[in-house]
Amino acid sequence: MRNDYAFRILGPLVVMNGDERIEISGIRRQKLLATLLLQVQQVVSLDRLVDAIWDDEPPASAHGQVRICVSGLRRLLRTHERESVIETRPSGYRIRVLDDDALDLFKFEKLVARARVMLRDDHLEAAEVLFKEALELWRGPVAAGLDSRALASLAVKHNEDRLTVSEEYFEVALKLGRHRQIIGDLTGFVAENPFRERACAQLMLALCHSGRQADALETFRHLRRRFSEDLGIEPAQDLHALHQSILVGELTSLTPVPRDIPAPRPARRPSGLRGRTARLALVEPARPAAVRADSVEQLRLENDLLRIERDTLRQVMLLWLNSEEESPGA
Repeated sequence: MRNDYAFRILGPLVVMNGDERIEISGIRRQKLLATLLLQVQQVVSLDRLVDAIWDDEPPASAHGQVRICVSGLRRLLRTHERESVIETRPSGYRIRVLDDDALDLFKFEKLVARARVMLRDDHLEAAEVLFKEALELWRGPVAAGLDSRALASLAVKHNEDRLTVSEEYFEVALKLGRHRQIIGDLTGFVAENPFRERACAQLMLALCHSGRQADALETFRHLRRRFSEDLGIEPAQDLHALHQSILVGELTSLTPVPRDIPAPRPARRPSGLRGRTARLALVEPARPAAVRADSVEQLRLENDLLRIERDTLRQVMLLWLNSEEESPGA
């Protein structure tokens, strides 16, 4: 019988040999194997493995214990029919995975690459299926349950990729008109990732095009309050423009929000105005541009616009106070 090992790292660590699950006993072995898998095909130094297992407090015998862990893993992942997938190199250890389908991380990346090709060629339904298949490989955060700062650092990129691909999937679904079908998933995604502005915009769009404009506006109000209370900033100008378009009933496209919202021009003082009216005219805010069909993929935080908005508010308050002082009877 040939041994076909399969490794699952997109969630809790799982190792399969055909239909049989291989139990990796011991938290140290699990951390070591997860570290090798997250740097698959690369040589991982002994010191790096020590950091992954013990963080900043390794015992004096750490190097020896790593070698014992490697030896134990080799016995689990080798039979008389094939050599172990873990190789020893002068500078450390390497795990070999020759088949992309033998590691769920490889399979995820392959499916996403194919989905993006389909999207580029405007094959939306094929892209949707591939994105969904890729996301279904995830069973939780990378190496879930293994408490290690070194492992967490290695997992950051992959966990972020998962969020980005989720947003790409939602965008394709919106373009296909599946706004009602994805509201539940989008609501859960936004609840778990409340500062992902792209997903918030997608949820607003899905709600609006499902005839739930009030819920779409409420979503923006919750988002703005979170940003203000937790971060002390405003959401991106694109989200403000989307909110305004929903508010005045100008949103007609299923395609998500724009990427190019012009910054307000500095207001010039009109020559024919005097007093408080003239002062307030100086800082009259520019109305958001109409939302045009474009992709949320380019949604970003426009810090320059945020600074303009803050400066405008300060100017309004100062001019108001000054005008109050100049008013008769003040």
